[in-house]
Amino acid sequence: MAPITPARALRLLVTGLVCLTTASGALIGALFGGARIALAAAVCAGAATALCAFFFRRRALAHFAAAGRQAGARGYAEGIAHGVLLHVAAYEAAVFPHTGPTGVTAEERAARRTVAYRMAALDEVPRLVREAAADALAALDAADRTRAEEALAHLASTVRQEYARP
Repeated sequence: MAPITPARALRLLVTGLVCLTTASGALIGALFGGARIALAAAVCAGAATALCAFFFRRRALAHFAAAGRQAGARGYAEGIAHGVLLHVAAYEAAVFPHTGPTGVTAEERAARRTVAYRMAALDEVPRLVREAAADALAALDAADRTRAEEALAHLASTVRQEYARP
């Protein structure tokens, strides 16, 4: 079976609408005047629907393409924001390791810090997420556990709220 592309979905929808309006025209024509009027009403209704669909096809496909681009951009930005959260959390694990003070080397901690800062500085990161990440990174640099936990929780809620909106 062929994949459902916007053009194919539109074609299937138009086919269904033409069939529906043709049948509706035939029924209404049969109610008001017999077989000849039913045939004429069915042809007119089906032709009018097909003609309207033909004229609006380009606009509908342009709308589908724009919606696809918006969804792609939104998904990309959401992925970047979640990446910021992931890397800041990885830096937190390096600052406050669960295995004790010798669990993470200084080089690994510096590498995680660099990656977290680079991710937070990307242009695609929304402003609110960038500000929350900056607060979390500043708290982690100061090695203040309670402030870092609060800032990381705020970053997580900011990422969630940023993309929970329709």
